[in-house]
Amino acid sequence: MKIAIVTDMEGVAGVVNFDDWVNPTSRYYEQGRELLTEETNAAIRGFFDGGADEIVVIDGHGSGAINPLLLDERAYFSRGWAVYHQFGLNDNFDAVAWVGQHAKAGTLRSHLTHTGMPIVIDSRINGISVGETGKAAMIAGFYGASPIFAAGEEALEVELKELGERIHFVSVKRGVTMDNGLYLDTDEYEKHNLGAVHIHPKEARRRIYKGAREAIEDFIQNRCKFPPVCPPAPYIMETWYRKHGDKPAFKTIQRYDTDLMKLFSAPREVLSEGEYELPYEFVSIEEQYEKQ
Repeated sequence: MKIAIVTDMEGVAGVVNFDDWVNPTSRYYEQGRELLTEETNAAIRGFFDGGADEIVVIDGHGSGAINPLLLDERAYFSRGWAVYHQFGLNDNFDAVAWVGQHAKAGTLRSHLTHTGMPIVIDSRINGISVGETGKAAMIAGFYGASPIFAAGEEALEVELKELGERIHFVSVKRGVTMDNGLYLDTDEYEKHNLGAVHIHPKEARRRIYKGAREAIEDFIQNRCKFPPVCPPAPYIMETWYRKHGDKPAFKTIQRYDTDLMKLFSAPREVLSEGEYELPYEFVSIEEQYEKQ
């Protein structure tokens, strides 16, 4: 039983913001790397204790964030891939999981939320709205691997439920921003989802261990209930972008008939401002309060 763990940094308990934590020049970057690596180690222990034979940790954070020296010695470490956006995923994995993951752009009550970069409003593959988790799930599904577990911010569960009802999830923090920031420009959106309530990192690790172990035990016993996630060909990806500086908002479309992997490097058709509708509606703080 071979498991891929895709890691990110913004969904880790104790990682507070972009400026101080997630970039190599951030003052708490090394501390953030340690927090992520220890959450990952908790998942590794849970997966091995639950029946995994081999685990590959795929460092999916933009500038890298796993500390190999702190990583569980039983796991393999993967970083740097020949195929664009492949995350090193291939047809050798039985299942895929995530640690330190955040929700997709525009998700309510989320923390450090984005899809690849703050400039992205939404990305859709064959009409399905996906964040970084969803794209990786589809890549894994293209090769036949099933999504079974994720740990990260609470709002991520919304996207997970759309990918598969059986996916086990552990929340380690809860975002508090109540509007989706649809009309913010890139700089404004990067500062939009900074508020959150975190559980203690040690408690996060305990919960992740338990969740990962339960997930793989469930998968081993009920594999047919964890179908791979991948839409049928042909493939089309639509991506909406925010206004950025003097550059207006725009949309791109990419197409590939047969291969999902080649979709990500396919030529981009750019639509200029005003030639498309936004992918979802603006939700205000006032509307959220009225619903409570």
